[in-house]
Amino acid sequence: MNPSASLSDLYSFQCYAGPDAGKTIVLTPNLRLLLGTGSQSSYMLTDPNVSDQHLMVFFDGARIRFEAIGNQPIGLNGTSVMAGELSTESGDLQIGSSRWRLQRPMPAGSRFSPGVGSAPEHSFTNQFRRISNIAGVDSLDNDFNLKAIFSRIGEKRTDADIERAFTVGTYDTTPPLASIAANWPQPWLFGRIAVISLLVFWGLYVGVAQFGNIIVVPGLLFVGAFAVPFACLIFFWEMNAPQNVSLYQTVKLLFTGGILSILISLLFFSNTEFLSSWLGASSAGIVEESGKLLTVLALMRHKRQYPWILNGLLFGAAVGTGFAAFESAGYAFVALLADGSVSDALGSIVLRGILAPFGHVIWTAITAAAVWRLKGFGEFKWELLQEKSFIRLLIVVMTMHMLWNADFSLPLVPTLFGIQVKHLLLGLIGWIIVLSLIQEGLKQIKTAQTERMSRPY
Repeated sequence: MNPSASLSDLYSFQCYAGPDAGKTIVLTPNLRLLLGTGSQSSYMLTDPNVSDQHLMVFFDGARIRFEAIGNQPIGLNGTSVMAGELSTESGDLQIGSSRWRLQRPMPAGSRFSPGVGSAPEHSFTNQFRRISNIAGVDSLDNDFNLKAIFSRIGEKRTDADIERAFTVGTYDTTPPLASIAANWPQPWLFGRIAVISLLVFWGLYVGVAQFGNIIVVPGLLFVGAFAVPFACLIFFWEMNAPQNVSLYQTVKLLFTGGILSILISLLFFSNTEFLSSWLGASSAGIVEESGKLLTVLALMRHKRQYPWILNGLLFGAAVGTGFAAFESAGYAFVALLADGSVSDALGSIVLRGILAPFGHVIWTAITAAAVWRLKGFGEFKWELLQEKSFIRLLIVVMTMHMLWNADFSLPLVPTLFGIQVKHLLLGLIGWIIVLSLIQEGLKQIKTAQTERMSRPY
């Protein structure tokens, strides 16, 4: 490979034979890729002869180097090696029982997401750059490919795959900085959780509707309240590229943060009655968003082992999930007590479940990430909450929540199955901001990796 190659040149690493045949990985400059069958891999392979962490590949803009992890030899042109360099003339690289080759550089004008494929130059996200500008976050890059991010949801998985996926984030399974995959994760576990939760919900519903057994009603309301918000939380957990937060810590924050945020919000409501009399239900946008964010800060602000923007997103999503689930269960219980009608309670649970990914979960994720992108590796200081970038995002979130609760609907726009279109539009805006923050979080990791590599030892 020509050492003077431009940093914008991209190379594709393609498997042409073996169990992983047909897979393509795009290599981009200064992005270290971990290949293997484990959930910590940048790109998960399926070859049964490949270990959880098998190979590290790094393209520095001029050379592409590879290094075996542990005692996993790699075949380079039929010779067993532990490390080496790749070029378009170097021939085959055997990983497990699959054969790979490096392809010629793609035109510098081509835009690709590392390891996930291409996207049209004028993707749909370009239409929403104004939203990102208003919120003060980076616009999504032209190579953003939503379809590629969710491309692994339908892949066949074994119970062992799912068990391995749940083990990340512990002291022993958190990857070092150099091994973090800083490209867009491709979550799939949240889909499994959603399907399982909905199947349990359906089973409980059959118990009530078909057999008239009211004993299962509490379980129906509980599962219904948590099913969709928890699946959404697992999505944020999978998008946490540093993989430094365990599922245990996430679930603990869900319950402790959920109840604490409700108590803080109730305390605020009791001392700000003028807001309710002035703004009505919209006052919740100010009170509840303040309560949830303060909960995240109270529980997580001094934990220096979590410096990443993606950590803040996850922590906010966990607290928002707990708040949303407890609140949904409460509304359903009130509907049940008011009329004694299980159908009314069920309708409330279903409606709030459908809207869960567009509300509390992402709102708190955004405000918490706004703090974490200012805090970074430093200590938390309350002065950070005076920064314009944080205040800007907080106001955006509070405004979205206030509009959500406001007693109006868009003129000439009908509801969709009882769901107001304004809620869907507000949810879309929220997710554009979330995805932009995820992108910022991935860039933060890449920057940290580059700085670490440039330091003299």
